[in-house]
Amino acid sequence: MTKVAVIGVGFWGRNHARVYSEIEDVELVAVCDIDRERSKSVAKRYGCRAYSDFKEMLLVEKPDAVSICTPTTTHFEITSEVLNHGVHSLTEKPLCSTLEEAEKLRDLAYSLGLRLMPGHIERFNPAVGRIKTLIDNGALGRIILITARRVSRWPERIGDVGVVKDSAIHDLDVMRFLIGDVESVYAKVGSLRHRFEDYAEAILHFESEVTGFIEANWLTPRRIRSLIITGSEATVSLDYISQEVLIEDSEKVLQPTVKWEEPLMRELKHFINAVLGKESLLLTADDGVEALKICEAILKSGYKGERIYLR
Repeated sequence: MTKVAVIGVGFWGRNHARVYSEIEDVELVAVCDIDRERSKSVAKRYGCRAYSDFKEMLLVEKPDAVSICTPTTTHFEITSEVLNHGVHSLTEKPLCSTLEEAEKLRDLAYSLGLRLMPGHIERFNPAVGRIKTLIDNGALGRIILITARRVSRWPERIGDVGVVKDSAIHDLDVMRFLIGDVESVYAKVGSLRHRFEDYAEAILHFESEVTGFIEANWLTPRRIRSLIITGSEATVSLDYISQEVLIEDSEKVLQPTVKWEEPLMRELKHFINAVLGKESLLLTADDGVEALKICEAILKSGYKGERIYLR
């Protein structure tokens, strides 16, 4: 049995605990949260031990791997401690508050020979994999434009980063996975109701000469998570929530019938398999660093009003 623990069991950490408890050959040994009653409640539900001090938990339980689902500002301190205990870590996105911290974590993980995986869950949306296959097989022709829209009301659980590092980061990561590296960005960001930016529109120029556009905000009443890719031969659109894919060309419209799968289950199973050496990480610390680099370029562009080059 692979022993795992979850640090931070608020809204999203509880889901990690639930999924780990359902994975075969994985033992959820503990959960930890600074809110002791919350920790006890989640531990009771999933039959594991509860802690309020993550350092004590690491010493007593000696897990093989952990998920870190705490506020972003705590990621560097907690993940560093976890890695220095010889424990593999899945650290939720963004990997850290700043690019400098993320680079230090990446270097630490590599120096210790440990798995450090950022929690970019949309990589594990099965519909994204289907689109990747279409692109790689040339079914869409030459890719011209990739457009993402990720809008909703403000998720009140998020209080230490803005919409770019919390929401748009998902689309940045998916676009890199599908298209390749970003050369430069031009963006507009601002805040109408929140401490950090709550809306952003970004134009991305990829090294492959594809153009990307991302709209992200916490102002729109209805939750939308969509992606559209325009190619010279066909266009494909994706609804991240329903996992529906629509393929259109000059002659027909196709909507493949697919079975919905929980991305978090696929993500955590992959992480465990990587810890066991059964699979290579699909998402590495380098991906977490690169996504954060693009996020910071978007914010810099938005506040300076100029194009920012990453390469």
